[in-house]
Amino acid sequence: MRPILNALFDTSSFNSQFDRERARVIYGISTIILVVYSVYVIINTLQAQSWMSLQSIGRSILWTFALPGFYVVAALTFAALRRGRLRLAEIGPVVMWFIGGLLVGWNSVYRDPSGGMTLVFFVLLAGLMLRERGVVIGLLVALGSWLSSLYFRTGGLTLPYGGPEEMFSILFLLLGVASITYLFLRYASISRTEGAKTISIERLRLAELTSQIAQRISHRMPLRDVLTNAVEQIRAEFPGIYHAQIFLVDEPKQNARLVASTGEVGRLLIERQHSLPVGSVSVIGQVTASRRMVIARAGSADSLHRRNEFLPDTVVEAAFPLRIGDTIIGALDLQSRDMDVFNEDDAPVFQSLADHIAIAIDNARLFEEGEQRLLENQQLVEQTQRAAEEVERLNQQLTRRFWDDYLSQQSSATALTVDFDALRTTLDAPWTEALAEAAQSNRSVQHQQDGARVVAVPLRVRGQVVGAMEFELDADGQFAPEDLNLIQEVGERLGLAAENIRLFETSQNIAQREALVNEIATRLQASNSVEMALNAAARSLKETVKASRVAIRLGTPTARSAQVMQDEQP
Repeated sequence: MRPILNALFDTSSFNSQFDRERARVIYGISTIILVVYSVYVIINTLQAQSWMSLQSIGRSILWTFALPGFYVVAALTFAALRRGRLRLAEIGPVVMWFIGGLLVGWNSVYRDPSGGMTLVFFVLLAGLMLRERGVVIGLLVALGSWLSSLYFRTGGLTLPYGGPEEMFSILFLLLGVASITYLFLRYASISRTEGAKTISIERLRLAELTSQIAQRISHRMPLRDVLTNAVEQIRAEFPGIYHAQIFLVDEPKQNARLVASTGEVGRLLIERQHSLPVGSVSVIGQVTASRRMVIARAGSADSLHRRNEFLPDTVVEAAFPLRIGDTIIGALDLQSRDMDVFNEDDAPVFQSLADHIAIAIDNARLFEEGEQRLLENQQLVEQTQRAAEEVERLNQQLTRRFWDDYLSQQSSATALTVDFDALRTTLDAPWTEALAEAAQSNRSVQHQQDGARVVAVPLRVRGQVVGAMEFELDADGQFAPEDLNLIQEVGERLGLAAENIRLFETSQNIAQREALVNEIATRLQASNSVEMALNAAARSLKETVKASRVAIRLGTPTARSAQVMQDEQP
């Protein structure tokens, strides 16, 4: 039955719910008028002997035109409704009643009570369809119809019955009904306008509060602070909301966990790690699963609201999804003791607030992730610096040890003093005071000695001092800072050259040892017996290390041999 009614009274061409409801009212009124008029026609047709007798009942040619005209207007009204022409369809019921009611009664001069009610109902219907202007038009049409009927049927403005009292009664009835209807519609229009203004002001205030809350939570701050500030500000700014909380969906997308809640109750719920499964039969479960807001009233059997022992005063619960693009990250849950706090018109404002909170949560997460990455990068930099310092320290230690070993193995002079005035060169001269100070302090030194200026700079390799270099200059001569820089640079280059020479000599020694080892290995491989191999090894060691005695044993010592060795030890 319902599909048939939806097909007959189609309202799909209207965009707003208000227009659809008004179209249904016009459908209903038009259908009632159509049925009543059709029944009236059928009854009068059955009572008449012929179509001509039916005309005699009406005693006017208007009856002939009223019958088809009525159904034409009805068809046009239904067609206008199906096409979404609401303003045009509003005129249809008024014209239908005019044709079906006023013209039929016009012949009888509206002499009985039903005729007067026809005029009154016409004024009321015109006001209902066309509002204030409809009352005026309906009154004028009703008066015109009544007076013209009176004039043409009596031959003037005199009544064959009732006297002037009846005439004035009908006139006052029409004027009274029209006035009351007009004032009622005017009052309803003013109330509707004031109500709309009040709603607009309330929505504007709601939007301003939402904007203020969104602005406060948009600053960069840790996620916990964002969540706490959001719920506390919502409860403070919206008196109708006595409890606010935020749920976030976990990584597996299976549960919505409570992460922020107001008051002592909220603290207890968070301590209990309160959570709800995504998709469960609950407000939060449905919001996180369906990605649509849910407004649930308490007390209804089919309501999604589930009573919470900590929040027994909740009358209505509204939850709005926290969305980042197409992803649901959680839900904003608001609870109130007032049944009328949340409605469909205010829902977009609260959803906008939920969207701002979602963005703030996402920004806070990005901020924390950025801070974490920055901390990790700083730790990596510090670890790298410590590793580099450790490598540098080890390099310096190795460089120091390599140079100590290198200098201890040198048979030639590792020191030089040249006196260009006396044309004298001295090898293996002792360390002077300036040289020792420069080497020990690892910095340049300048002394005045015997009327001369002595400048000493350290020789460094990878930051490690491997020697020092001293210059004796004329005390009266010019010695600019750039000259000292030049001497220091020469010292650096000299240290680098000495290191290269050391590395070259070390490489040569390694190559010589490798060649010697290869030569000994070749001799050993040429032996045909163990005895020959042992003799070859002993002779090679004698030649290589200048050993005066070489002893080689194969196998492991026995217990007796070990005892003999202990006895032979002093």
